[in-house]
This record gives sequence, structure tokens and C-alpha cells, in this order.
Amino acid sequence: MSQAINVARRESPAKADPIRFSVIMNRLNSIALEMSVALGNTAFSELLSLTNDFSCCIYDADGRQLAVMDALPIHTNSMHLFLETVADYFEDDLHPGDIVLCNDPYSGNTHNGDLSTAAPVFADGEHVFWVAVKAHQLDVGAPVPHSSFGGAEDIWQEGLTIPPVKIYERGAARRDVIDFYLANVRYRERLHGDLKAQVGATLIGVRKLEEICRRYGNDVIRSFADEVIEYAAMRTAAAMRSIPDGVYRGDAWFDEGENGATDLRLGCEVRIEGEAIHVDFVDCPDQLRRGVNASYAVLQAAGGIPVVMMIEPDIPHNEGCLRRVTVTAREGSMCNASFPASTSLGTVLPGDVMQEAVGRALVDAAPELTQAGNARWANIPMFSGVRSGSGEVWGHQILNSGGGGGAAQGCDGWPLITTSAAWGSLRTASVEHTELVYPLSIKEWEIEPESMGLGAQIGGPGVRFSLEPLHGAVDVVYDSDGQRNPPFGVGGATPGAGGGTYVEDRHTGRRRFLGAEVHDRVLPSERWGSVSTGGGGHGNPLDRPVEQVRRDVRDGLYGAARAREVYGVVLGEGPDPEVREQASEETRGAIARRNRADGVPHTLPARPGASTWLRDNLRPGDDVERRPARDT
Repeated sequence: MSQAINVARRESPAKADPIRFSVIMNRLNSIALEMSVALGNTAFSELLSLTNDFSCCIYDADGRQLAVMDALPIHTNSMHLFLETVADYFEDDLHPGDIVLCNDPYSGNTHNGDLSTAAPVFADGEHVFWVAVKAHQLDVGAPVPHSSFGGAEDIWQEGLTIPPVKIYERGAARRDVIDFYLANVRYRERLHGDLKAQVGATLIGVRKLEEICRRYGNDVIRSFADEVIEYAAMRTAAAMRSIPDGVYRGDAWFDEGENGATDLRLGCEVRIEGEAIHVDFVDCPDQLRRGVNASYAVLQAAGGIPVVMMIEPDIPHNEGCLRRVTVTAREGSMCNASFPASTSLGTVLPGDVMQEAVGRALVDAAPELTQAGNARWANIPMFSGVRSGSGEVWGHQILNSGGGGGAAQGCDGWPLITTSAAWGSLRTASVEHTELVYPLSIKEWEIEPESMGLGAQIGGPGVRFSLEPLHGAVDVVYDSDGQRNPPFGVGGATPGAGGGTYVEDRHTGRRRFLGAEVHDRVLPSERWGSVSTGGGGHGNPLDRPVEQVRRDVRDGLYGAARAREVYGVVLGEGPDPEVREQASEETRGAIARRNRADGVPHTLPARPGASTWLRDNLRPGDDVERRPARDT
């Protein structure tokens, strides 16, 4: 690694004035937020303008993270690796006005679908900051219209791969590089608009940081960077010391591998020693001939995110937090792929299940600080087609059908968490916008009852979603995980229910349930439908107030039978049922005695393939599709 990035701590020249420290810290945060708002308001595609699938970050000249706001953890917990590559690649050939572009997963990037830009910030001829932006693209020129192609058997089948290249040089746009990029992707006009929005956000960050340097001076800024990182490190270290030392084991299962394999186990060990935590994915399958392998950047992010999620939210998420966690996995494995393996879906597949394995391990260490399982990436199709009349190609990724988030101590889970890669940072396009812009008609978008795990706190619910094409058939690319292996519950709470995705014949009602990897077509006579899982529950169900259980049933989150089975709450009839107190007391007593006899498991389910959703929802005549085996 070149001297341009050195993560070792330098001696701070002086302790920062506390007021000035606070002012500069909040100013950097506001700049990161301003970059995000600008990108979202000027991007052309819904993937950026409405669903917020991007991150804007500020780093010091040594590549140490200083400020992030409203960003995706899978991006921000690893973007420093991309900056290290840029610094190595260009060494001393970086100048004011330069912007570097890259999407190469083997150059410190997360996956091919994430396009990253980085710009050095100079003041008085001295390199003081980096600005970095990462934005998920609608398309990367893969064989199918999508930027995350699960069927890619190697990196060349993913689409266009861009190692670090200057897209702006000394303030001038490089038209040759821009035209080369746009010639290799679908939706040229929209992606050109997205690229300009990303460059604009990068330039806003550069300009605002130059103003900061002029106001305070480079020495003050360097001192501040040391202080804010040490502040975060100090508070994170204190949080780590509160967790018992030890080695903790967590296992999770990936739904489908290759050649018919199911329930691939990903096992990790979390070693806690004082102020340091080390995550090691000790049991991980060999890398697959599918686009569901993790790049090194995804490994670092997915292994560390669940740990960072345990600390107080007001601790600045900067280098001081990140350096407390180290992550390893065997090179050439699904968790740390070697070139030329495809990592096309790596941020979510297997990134989500990797996070789940770490989360399960941390439950044993500190259940009160650990969230139950989130829904993984599933039920999220990419639709595309050609407009009748104009012949214009279009593409739209539907995030409205994502699953729910896990509950935590004292807090029910959120709906539409969609993926642990984002932890709630992703949003959805409105029904009205989708129907106005695209030839699609949304028929259902509603909470799915009994989809969430039940405990003292309940998981966020899943949703039922369906749509129909309006003008001819539409292509669909779809990949998923976590349907067979639902989000885990913590401390005696139940897991999420699991879910499924299907295409239904509107005339006969016959459905074909889809496998984990699909490139298909939905006809005008068909309906796309899906039911996503809710998140896992948290804590002993008997600790949920009886009145809250009654309200949950009244509100339709789950039925009276589940209330009796899980909570021991017996309810009367009607839309606003009353609690039958004597029957409830007896039933709850029986559950408590059973729990004392059997013990309360730390996490459920404890075995792979636990979801019965598909079996329970199959109707006579339905088909279940499987991903075809490939030649080895």
C-alpha cells in the first residue's frame, strides 16, 4: 500500500477545543447529508432518486472515515478499501479536479453493480480530504437487464468491469471514458443522468470541504480528524469491554447453492477480547459458479456491521468504530471469493446470511444488545421491457415487496427492512409513480398477517405484493435467499414465517412458484405475486403485555389462535375481542412451566430449511420451479 493512505494513528498536535470540535463534526455530517440530498434530487433513475441506493462519505487524506449520513452500511463499512486501491493506482498522479471512477470488485469495491467515485480535496496545495460516493446502478451491461446477475458464472458474465480510471482530470470531464461507459450499458440516458448526479454530489463535497479548510486551516482539520476518530474509538472500546470475553459460534444457512444443493451452512466464530472483536467465517463453502459470492469488501462490511449495530447510535461511525473489528475468511470461499469468481450479488447474497451468522453468535455474547434476524434479499424483482409505440427500453426494480426487520430489546421490528445490507436506508417508489411511468399495474401491497416472529417484541411484518403487465409481456430477473431459512428469533421468540414468489395465471389461478435464480417473462395473462417474510421476534413471549397482544390481534397482525399458542392469551370473539382472563392465566402458566422444563433457546430456528411457508401455501395444480443444475 502506498504512503497516500496510512491508517496508523498519527500524534495529534493538540487537543481540540470542544466547541470547535462539535462544530466541525456536525459540519462534516451536514456536508455528507447535503451530498446525499443533491444526488437523490438530481438522479434520473428511481433506484437512486426514490429508493436511496447510494452512500456519500468523507475521509481524511489517510483514507480514514470521518463522516457518513443516511448511507448503506454495506457501502460505508468497506469504502476505505476502494480508496486504498485508488491511492495505490495513481500514487502521486492525483490533482485538484480529479475524480476517479471504479466498479471492480477486485479493486476494493463491493460488487460490479456499485459504481464508486472518489475525489481528493486539496487546500494550499496539500491533500487534506477524500470525498467518496457509491451508487448502485440500474444496469451494468450484463447478459440480462440487471446490475446484479445471479446467473453469472464468472466476473466476465457480470457485465462491464471498470478498474480505477479518471473520469475527470484536473477539472475537465473525460468524454472518452464517459462515452465508453455509456456505450456498454442499457438505459443510456437515465444512467448518464445518474452519473452526472453522482459527479455533482462528489463536486459538492469537494467544494464544501475546501471551504472548511479555508476557514479553519489544514492543521486544525488534521487535529480534528485525529480527535474525532479517537473519540469514537474510546466510546466503542468502552462498549466492547461491556461484552463478556469469549469465543461465540453462529451458524446460518444459505437457501440454494448449485447443482441442487440447498441449505449451505455459513458458520462464524466471534472472538471478543477486551476492546477488540475478531470475526472469522470458519465454515464457508467453496466459491460458487454463481454470482452469490462475497468480495473482500463485502466480507469486511458484512462481518463488521452486526458489531457496529450493537453500539450507541450517537457514537460517530468513523474509523474509530471500524478498527475495533477485524474480519477474516478463507480465500477462495463463498465468503471471500478469489478472481475470477462472480460477486455480482455479493452485497446481499451472501452478505445478508453472513450478517445473520454473526448476529446469531453475538446473541450468545450479549442478547440485550443484539437484534433478531432481518429478512434477507428476496421478493425484489427487476422488470424491463420495450414501450409500445416509441420502442424505448425501460427497466424498474421493485423494492416494495421486501421483508421485515428483526425486533430488538424494547422495540418491535420495522416493515420493509428489505436487506441487512441497508438496515432500513433503502426506500420504495410509490405505487402512483410506478404506475404513471411504467406499463405496470400494482394490484396488492399490504401487510401480511402472521408473517413475523413473535416474542416480547415482534418482528416487522412482511408484505403481500402483486402486479400485472399492462402492454405486452415484461422480462423479469429475480434472485432470492432466506425463503427456506427465515429470520431467527431471540430468547424464546419465534422466527419469521418465510415466504415465496410466484407467477399466477389470471384465468386458471394456477401458480408456478419460483426458485432462487430466475430470468423469466411475465405474460399479459399472468400476475407476478410475492409474500415476504417478517423479521424475527425478540425476548420471552410471556413478557409481552397481555393488552398489547389483544391489540395486535385486533389490528390483524396475527390471529387469536397464534395469540393463544405463543402468548397464552385467550380472546373472545368479534373485531375488538376481550381478554378471557382466567383462561389466559391458566394457559400462560402452562407455557411458563413448559419453558422452565425445556429451557428457552437463544435463537430459533436451530436447524436449516425450517420454513414451512411454501408447503403450507401450495394449492392443487401449483408448480414449484427449481434452478437448473449446471455442468461442472
